[in-house]
Amino acid sequence: MTADAIALCAHGEAAWHAVGYAALGAAWADDGVLARGFGETPHPFLLGAVTLAPDAAVPGDVPGIVCDSFARLRLPGRRAEPTGFWMIRDAGHPGHPGRPPSVPGLVIRRVETDDDVGWFENLAFLAVDGRPPGRPGELHPPGSQRLPGLTLLTAEIDGEGVGTALSVATGRVNEIGAVAVMPAHRGRGVAGALTEAAIAVEPGVPAVLSATPAGRGVYRRLGFTEVGRPLHHHPV
Repeated sequence: MTADAIALCAHGEAAWHAVGYAALGAAWADDGVLARGFGETPHPFLLGAVTLAPDAAVPGDVPGIVCDSFARLRLPGRRAEPTGFWMIRDAGHPGHPGRPPSVPGLVIRRVETDDDVGWFENLAFLAVDGRPPGRPGELHPPGSQRLPGLTLLTAEIDGEGVGTALSVATGRVNEIGAVAVMPAHRGRGVAGALTEAAIAVEPGVPAVLSATPAGRGVYRRLGFTEVGRPLHHHPV
């Protein structure tokens, strides 16, 4: 079960990167064993490849960082380090036990226009590390909201942007990502509400994500189970 669950997480991660590469006009291919980019990675937040099977072979010309989903590989010329935590929630899971905490005034909206996309990207970057994008649309350019399978969400309280999340629905999984909350609004249930809203985009398939150490507790409370920890192989 764990290997199958990791495979679903890897599939979701690869799907998110496929969307990111497509948004930036870069090439990405997925043969069911390895999903990878070609040429330089189009943004520092994007990987060069994601392994989809434990015995995947990674060519030497793969750019950037390789996500070794099953933490099995030794790749010459690359330095491996653990990163994130694969987590999964079965379809139909009730989520937070009991009634989830309500957040007064919280409104979660789906991104619909190019202006909304710009606001989503600016808010996501600020929530992650306090800095706006280096240039408008550097990761989510105008039109990203129309990419197949991608749903971008923003959260507001009294008209103030407080957080973001996204969903990439593939038919097999619902990949949850970009769950980020502005520091002044953390610890109030905003991240949980955003995650549930992203899951609700496609609730009929397992929800998968790669959790940060800070986010693991939030996702556990929402019913996610940790199934593994991938390695990132960095070029040296």
